[in-house]
Amino acid sequence: MAKKLGRNAPCWCGSGIKYKKCHLNRESEQRLPAEAIYNEAKAAWDHKECLHPLAGMGICDKIVSAHTVQRSGVLQRIIDSTNHVRTFYPIRKDNSGRPILRCVGWRKASTFTGFCAKHDSEIFTALEKKLFTGTDEQCFLVGYRALCHEVYQKSGSLRAGQVIRQSIDRGLPEKFQRQIQGIETSKDAGTRKGLADFQRLKGIMDRHLLEKDYSGWSRAVITFRGDLCVASTGAVSPNRDLEGHKLQGLHDTHTHQESLLYGVVPVPEGGAVVMTWLSRETAPRLFVNSLLKEGNRRLPSLLVQFMFAYVENTYFSGAWWESLNIADRQHIELLAGLSNAYYTYFDYSLSQIVPWEVMEVARITVDDSV
Repeated sequence: MAKKLGRNAPCWCGSGIKYKKCHLNRESEQRLPAEAIYNEAKAAWDHKECLHPLAGMGICDKIVSAHTVQRSGVLQRIIDSTNHVRTFYPIRKDNSGRPILRCVGWRKASTFTGFCAKHDSEIFTALEKKLFTGTDEQCFLVGYRALCHEVYQKSGSLRAGQVIRQSIDRGLPEKFQRQIQGIETSKDAGTRKGLADFQRLKGIMDRHLLEKDYSGWSRAVITFRGDLCVASTGAVSPNRDLEGHKLQGLHDTHTHQESLLYGVVPVPEGGAVVMTWLSRETAPRLFVNSLLKEGNRRLPSLLVQFMFAYVENTYFSGAWWESLNIADRQHIELLAGLSNAYYTYFDYSLSQIVPWEVMEVARITVDDSV
């Protein structure tokens, strides 16, 4: 029989709070509705900070809702007559398990309160004010913006997780409390590991940003012609290529995860998908290799499926969605609804899901390390 825990001892759940103020008598507490827990978690998730490396009191002005997908040139192309775009983010599912399609005002789509107005304007001028031509700086900034958003999201996830852990098992027997807390502990550990790895990478990018030195970064820029109907930006850690070959393990505490940063940017005849990674890292390079070898005809469809499977920060036009046949819609819903694409095996569809024609694939590989 387990030794009875003292009232003033740290709670068994690992919260760091005294047992008497945490799980003591929790089975007698009133259950909270799922919607109430969700609202509390969302409130904890949302926070304001400036992620510029020189941010600080007296330096940053007002924190703004910074766009991760460009508002001008990208979101403007996928709005409907009511100035809304479509997304599945944040993921909520109906009774049948299908992700719920959402309409979001284009001014709010893809935003996060992760920069002050001063630094958001200063950092991304080369992207927002200049035509995209694939310069070293522009490609670096696409990746930097994606990474900062991911750091912000994982920080918010940790905040929300603490709220969930204090609410989700109220009114349940201790047996189930321990099961739930075990699951939440595992999630928390994974998020902390991912955040630490992204922060490590951000430290490298911060130095390059300040020094305006963009060496040590490789990239692939896929330029396409056609209706820019899907837009996305994100930071992913590919653990297998398109053929299922293992590229890296993600939860080994003794190794850091290798990341691929990407974003969609506008060009006059369509758009470009910019993929950036640290040159010395193997996993993102091998993933990009497996993607590009599928050929230009399949590439647009593969890119879009990759976005929906791995990155919630993906937006699209209602007209494009309505143009899809039922099978393609169901496939996209399946990808968007994956709880963890890294450890769920799925097939990429052979359908031509987007009306894009690849015009150029520019691959820049840099051998020096940072």
